[in-house]
Amino acid sequence: MDALTTKEKIMDAAARLFSDKGYDCVSMRDIAAVVGIQAASIYNHFPSKRDILLSLYEFYVRERGAVAPDIETVLPRLETESIYDVARSLEYYYPPSIQDMMDRIMLIASQRICLDEDSEQFVQKQFFEPLREIWVPLLNRAIELDRIEPVDVEAFTQLISYYAFSTAELNKSVMKVSMEQWQSAIALLLSLLKPISKMEE
Repeated sequence: MDALTTKEKIMDAAARLFSDKGYDCVSMRDIAAVVGIQAASIYNHFPSKRDILLSLYEFYVRERGAVAPDIETVLPRLETESIYDVARSLEYYYPPSIQDMMDRIMLIASQRICLDEDSEQFVQKQFFEPLREIWVPLLNRAIELDRIEPVDVEAFTQLISYYAFSTAELNKSVMKVSMEQWQSAIALLLSLLKPISKMEE
């Protein structure tokens, strides 16, 4: 693994401090101390603490885009598999080298969702909208194939999104819910859908 640049070290330290102590309780001096550089030197890389925060959000967007599942490639599986099995396979798997960073960035944003517009938009676009992009076509296709009884797809998708977010909040990280917890949540929510009788055959 290549050594981190000073800028990357600053982002890594900031992600840890922001998520552990809270964004408002961390100063540029605190971040510089963790990195091991002079307080004034940090400004050679980032003009302000907010610029570091926005750079963390940009990092998340870039990395999530690299692993986002293509829902169109999995929809045909509904012809032979249950919606639960298909949904369970649509997990995000980040490389171990960045998993902790991704966890922390989403946690930071979730802590600030009511405090600044950038964080609110970030959570909306990187958490809620991706879930909608998966579940709306998944549910619609399952209904078209008579795999489940018709439901209000938009309402059910919102239920999934807010249930996932609230479950994650209780675990202090939007992304640190275990695979078993995610699967249990999916199973619970999908149990609310009434399958067409032939699915039980």
